[in-house]
Parts: sequence; C-alpha cells; structure tokens
Amino acid sequence: QNITSLSLSLSLSLSLSSITQSVLKDQNKVRRLKQSGESFLQDGSCINVAPHLHKCRECRLERYRKSREDEDDDDPNVACRFFHFRRLAFTKKGVLRVEGFLSPQQSDSMAMGLWLPSLTVQEGLDLDTSKYILANVGDQFCQLVMSEKEAMMMVEPHQKVAWKRAVRGVREMCDVCETTLFNIHWVCRKCGFGVCLDCYRLRKNRPPEGRYDKGSVFSWLKCAKGQPHEPQNLMPTQIIPGTALYSIGDMVHAARGKWGIKANCPCTSRHNKPLASIADTTSGSSGTNSSTSSPAPAPTPAAKDGKGSSSALHWLADLATQKEPKGETKEPFTRFQPKTGNFLCVLPVCLHDHSILGTKNQADKMKGGLPNFLDHIIASVVETKMAEGRQGLMGLSVLDPHTSHSWLCDGRLLCLQDPSNSNNWKIFRECWKQGQPVLVSGIHKNLKEHLWKPESFSGEFGDQDVDLVNCRNCAIISDVKVRDFWDGFQVISKRLQGGDGQPMVLKLKDWPPGEDFRDMMPTRFDDLMENLPLPEYTKRNGRLNLASRLPNFFVRPDLGPKMYNAYGLISTEDRRVGTTNLHLDVSDAVNVMVYVGIPEGDSDQEKKVMQTIEEGDVDDVTKRRVYEAKEKPGALWHIYAAKDAEKIRELLRKVGEEQGQENPPDHDPIHDQSWYLDQTLRRRLYEEYGVQGWSIVQFLGDAVFIPAGAPHQVHNLYSCIKVAEDFVSPEHVKHCFRLTQEFRHLSTTHTNHEDKLQVKNIIYHAVKDAVGTLKAHEPKLGRS
Repeated sequence: QNITSLSLSLSLSLSLSSITQSVLKDQNKVRRLKQSGESFLQDGSCINVAPHLHKCRECRLERYRKSREDEDDDDPNVACRFFHFRRLAFTKKGVLRVEGFLSPQQSDSMAMGLWLPSLTVQEGLDLDTSKYILANVGDQFCQLVMSEKEAMMMVEPHQKVAWKRAVRGVREMCDVCETTLFNIHWVCRKCGFGVCLDCYRLRKNRPPEGRYDKGSVFSWLKCAKGQPHEPQNLMPTQIIPGTALYSIGDMVHAARGKWGIKANCPCTSRHNKPLASIADTTSGSSGTNSSTSSPAPAPTPAAKDGKGSSSALHWLADLATQKEPKGETKEPFTRFQPKTGNFLCVLPVCLHDHSILGTKNQADKMKGGLPNFLDHIIASVVETKMAEGRQGLMGLSVLDPHTSHSWLCDGRLLCLQDPSNSNNWKIFRECWKQGQPVLVSGIHKNLKEHLWKPESFSGEFGDQDVDLVNCRNCAIISDVKVRDFWDGFQVISKRLQGGDGQPMVLKLKDWPPGEDFRDMMPTRFDDLMENLPLPEYTKRNGRLNLASRLPNFFVRPDLGPKMYNAYGLISTEDRRVGTTNLHLDVSDAVNVMVYVGIPEGDSDQEKKVMQTIEEGDVDDVTKRRVYEAKEKPGALWHIYAAKDAEKIRELLRKVGEEQGQENPPDHDPIHDQSWYLDQTLRRRLYEEYGVQGWSIVQFLGDAVFIPAGAPHQVHNLYSCIKVAEDFVSPEHVKHCFRLTQEFRHLSTTHTNHEDKLQVKNIIYHAVKDAVGTLKAHEPKLGRS
C-alpha cells in the first residue's frame, strides 16, 4: 500500500468518530476500495461490518444479548474489540479480508492531542501546584516509563507492535486480572482477548505443563473453537500513540532540571540528578515522597551546612530513623563509612525502624551487636530526635498562626477546628505527606441539618428494597424495605429481630447503590460537596486531587460519595466486633459524620459507650470532648500507617494459625475484611511488632481523612450516618500504585479485585498537565 492512499483511508476512517454510518454503507466508497485494494479501518462491529471474518469476543457474545430491545440507544460499535483497530481490505474478487492492525506510527493529531500536553496553562493548575505534583509524582511516572520500556524488550524481533486507539467511554481491561490496560499489552488477532504486561509475563515464564492449571487465580479464557491462547501467538499492542509516553518522560526530566525540582527517579538518563543529603531525604521539604530509595550518602560536614556541630551519634540517629531501602537484604548489621572520623560505624538494622524502639523485643534483636552502652546512647539520641520531630509537628502553626487546630493522640494527630479556613491545606499537607490521618471538626454546623435525619431518608425512600447486614455475624438479610432500617435507627423496640428474638445491630448494604448517590440525592450531594473540608484535595475538580486531571474522554473512576449507615454496637460483647472490619483502600478518603442518633430504649447505653471509649486506647484530650464539651460521639476508629500493613498481616496470619484457620494464596487477612482488632489484638500488635496506630473518636461533624493504603477499622458507638468521598493526592500516589498490583492477586470475589481507579492513567495525565503548565511558564523563568 502506498503511504498516500493509506493516510487517506485512515483520515476517512478516523473521522467516523462523529459519523455513525460505516464506510461500507457508501456504495461509491466501496467501489473505490474494491478497485484500489487499499486497506481501511473497521468502523463498526464485527457483526455489522465483517460477519464472515473472525469476530471479537464481544461481538461473539452479542447473540446472547439480543433480548435487549433498546439496542439503538447504545452504540454497539463501542464494545467491539476491533472497532477502529483492525484493518480490512477487499481481495481482487471483492471478498473482505483482514489486512492487519493499526501501527503506532499511524496516529493522527486528534489521537496525539489526548496524550500530549497543551502548551497553555492547564485549567485548575498554577505554577506552584504543577511543581508540587511533579515533585511528588514525577518519580512514580519515571518508574512507569521504565516498566513500559522493559515491556518493549519482551517483544520478539520478528513481532510488529500494533496500536489500539483509545475509545471514548471505554475502559480497556485485562481479560485475566481485570486491571486497567494502560499501554503495552498483548492481544489475540482472532478474538481480541487482551492481557496486561504482568499476566503475560507470568504465563510466559510458567512451565508449559503448569499453564492451564484450573486452580490458578489468573486463568486464561480460550479462543474460538476452544483453542488455548499461547503467549507467543499474541500480538504486542500499545494504547498511547507514537512515542508520546517517552516524550513526556523527557519533558519531566527537563522540567525538573529547569525548575530545580528534586528527583529520586531510577532513570539513568535524567538531566537533573541533585545530591540529596540524609536530612533532605527525611525532611520532605521538596514535597517528594518517593518509594524509591537509594543508599544513604555521607553526611555533609557541619562547616558546609551551617548547622553547627554534627556529631557521629546524631548522624547515626538520623540514619536510624530512615526507612530501610526496598529490596535490601537484611543482615545483622549494615555498614557505612561516614566522613565523621577514621572509624567504621556499625549500625544494627533494627534501628532503621524506630517504631520498635522501646519495645520488649528490641533487646533480643540487639543481642550480640553493639556494646550495651553504645546501644543505650544511640537509642537515647534517636528518642531525642523523635521527640524533636513531634515538637516540630506541634509547632506547625508557624505556617499559619491563624489556622485553628489542636493535637490528639498524644500529639500525633492533627485536628483542624475551622473547616472553612482557606489556609487549612498548608498545615494539613505537612502531616498528610508523613502518611498520618487528619481530623477536621465542625462540618455539621454548615450542613442543612434536615436533609440528614433518618426520618427524612425514610420518608423519601422508604419503599425501596435493600439488603441489610447483621454486624454481629455478617449475615445478610435480603429484600427488606429501607424503611424497616430507618424506623429502628433511634428506637430499639422497632428494630428487626434475629432468630433469638433480640433486636439486631444492622447496617445498610451498599445504599444508595453504586454510583447512584448524586442522581438519587442531588440536594444532599450539593450540600455535602459545598462543605467538604480541604476542597483543594477532596472536591472533584480540586487542584490537588489528581483524579481531576483524568480527561473526560476516559471512564471516570467512581470516587463517591458513598453512604455508611449503621446502628451502634453498644453491649460488652460487641466490643470485639466491628461495624466495618479492618481493611484498606486504594485511594485517599474523607469520611464525614453527618448524623449521630442516640437510640431510645437502653438506659445503660451511655455508660457502655463510655466504657468502649475507655477500652479503645483513646487519649485524654478526646475523652474531654465527651465528658466536658458534651459532644456527640459517633464512632471509634483505629487507623494504622500504610507502612505497617505487612506487620499487621503477619500478626493476623499468626493468630489465624493459632485458631486453626487456613490461609489460601488468593486471600489476604486485610483485604478479606474478616478481622476486627479488639483490645487484645491491638496490644499484641504493639508488643510483638512495635506497631501503634491512631485511636480516634469521630464525633458529630467530624471528618476523618484516611491515607491510601492505611489499614483502618470502624466501630459505631451510636447509630451513625456517615458519607465518604475518595480522592487521589500527590503525596500518596505511590501507595495507590502499589495497591493496584496487590489487588490483582486477590480472588475475583473481592470487591477490590478490579482496578477501578486507573491509577496509571491518573499519574500520566497529572504529570502531562503539570509539565504543560511549567512549559507555559518558562518565559517567566528566563526573566527571573
């Protein structure tokens, strides 16, 4: 085919995104195509365009969907796997045949425009925000680019890479693990079956005899006529056109060099490679929070940094509070040679994790290591520096002395007290980038109170059929009226009874269902969105909500709002039970307590609630909110740092084995949501693993901010109505990225199995917009 005719046919076909009629419906065009023999893009479903050729998976299933009478309301082409992807041509006899597939070089300006930055300032992005996004997300983007380059190295020399043009409103997913396909993947030429890089690599590296194990989590669907899909027969395919991905990568490196944005990315070709001191790495002053670690360099001599004396012990203390680099082999000692004298410092690896300092098993880990007196000195210096760090956090008000706030959890939890203060984000960011939860109080004062009362929900939606969950045994009660739940919300005598004749402690299961909150409750949606704290992060168009950077062309991730409605767990036995068991989420979230109902019919309930709070490891400042300020407590939360998730898993697996439980490979003690950490388990977690979480009581009007990847659980003290909204912050993208991979390995029964967040697409477009904005500001840089 000559290039001119190919370009013509491509432009004709690609313009069909706004034309519903197929080229094959135009007899003049068909006559010309038959005469020239030139190829053209399949511009309709396999059934409509090429019924005698191999049909894609979706079109083969279409015969089973014929029961739908309103087919005209949907575009049947959109679901077709070969739509705007497969190339067709007529033989000399006028028979339609497959000519091949689009290649990455055959993209047009419309396709490239989706993936390359505009050279103007992006809406909702200013210069500082763009720099901050690049500082926090740039390293993750570079890892993504490197992963794609590694994928290209897996392509055999004889294989040609195809280009699968992104289709508006379609989320391309791996047919094996249901992860969103970002770019490189492998496709069957006959049926369009597609697998992601991870699934392809896993199957290719597996011995042939183990490839078709029916018990595998990642079982592959078969092709037409029951033929298995062999990895070597699949076609490498990319979604991002041309070399746009690598162009953005180069722009990231150039922008970080020009604007002095620190980088810790793994790219060997990066233009700007500043030498970061240990203090730089820990302070987070640049905003970077990369999961990629490099060996700690020697400390800068005191004379150079101007900070006065810097002793070897203080250097050891700095080093001891560092996170251990990923992938390092744990040995009894890690050796460094700082320029602090002519001696070799030998530091026990256990000091890398300061959370174990002061715990019982530290002594065991230190035995046979450094002399005891040096152990004590180092531990003392580390503790001093940790105390300084806490004081530093508590002194954050210097950022904005007018930001009303207090400190809970013995100085470890920030509580912002004026939700409408426009400067809240400054002090919030300092805690948030450390992976800490944050509390914001007083939101209920601005909400329209009548909208959030149980009788209001009952009156408007009482006849809807819903499912309820018994919090005490997780049993599901199906097909009941939602009025039955709301009527018992504050009156115990009106609650549904269990088999033992006792009132059940119930929660509403997925109500409103799915993404229906906005459509079903538009007034409440507006009320909530107008009053969400930290709007820079939490609103759908917030400048620090990276999900806002995903173009409308793509399927937007479901970030809420979502309601959580449940009765309180008041009895002594209920303290071992959770309203929501321990779990973690792939995105950040803010959870607002919009209503607390204190039920009638239990005279001792206040005493029982106070006892639950006392046994919940809650700090004295929080208790004063109950006893002195007389605020309404709604729920008891326990939140743990994302970095402690693996230690929590270890404890739960150990306890599970002690109880004789099985541990299947496709299940996870946190993702299964089958555990609630009661006081006994929380104590074991601290004593055996040195893990301490945040014990938080959420009062009426409180918003709890939960970082992505942070394990957390909730125990309702009274009947609560909570509403949560998810968001994606620059500071925690690395956790979203890692968790997407974790969720791949869950069984398909898990609600988190499917990658709904599309984190790679979010990272790509956030970085694309940031470098575009920085590019637009470059003239300023020249003048400064």
